[in-house]
Amino acid sequence: MSDFQTPAQQIGPSKKTGAGTWKIERLTSVLLVPLTLWALFGVTQFAGGGYEAATAWLREPLNAGLLLLTLAISLWHMVLGMNVVIEDYVHGTLGRLLLLLNALAGWALFIAGAGAIAAVFLGHDFGV
Repeated sequence: MSDFQTPAQQIGPSKKTGAGTWKIERLTSVLLVPLTLWALFGVTQFAGGGYEAATAWLREPLNAGLLLLTLAISLWHMVLGMNVVIEDYVHGTLGRLLLLLNALAGWALFIAGAGAIAAVFLGHDFGV
């Protein structure tokens, strides 16, 4: 019976998580459409106003919250997409290592971005 198996089937059983990942990727895509439009509109509000205008815009609670949400959903979408690429093309120990590094990079970027948003929201001027 093993003569009729594809190389992928010979490697091991499927995780059968593809449909769930696909749905989450589509959900994050749909959520990013209005958030991206909001961000583009927001940038036009302080364009040309310099650093002070940008920080004043970000110190508004709604803007800081939506920017944090945009960051989180964008990074989640990125990590999911990279996981699919890694799972499809890199196998074995290297694949597992890259999946771990992908998750860690996503979290590191989120923590750095959230920290920057929080610092500006709380009034840190970064020496400017």
